[in-house]
Amino acid sequence: MSGEYDIGTPTQCVNVYDAGRLVAQVICESAQEAADVSAEWEQRAGVTCEIDDLGVIHEPDDILASEPEDLLDDDEYR
Repeated sequence: MSGEYDIGTPTQCVNVYDAGRLVAQVICESAQEAADVSAEWEQRAGVTCEIDDLGVIHEPDDILASEPEDLLDDDEYR
């Protein structure tokens, strides 16, 4: 089933912060919906929003591997 996906799956999460404290998380189905939700929340004084993309699918090979210890300088650990 290559190329098929559930279009009802949430793809964006709006994290809402009031004075730096996370107060809400709103799950959205599109980038436009997330932008609208963010704009609505940010009308309040002291509120900021951060939008996370939930649609990114990582494969095991996508994760960055740490560098081997022998390539690092010993001074970096002191």
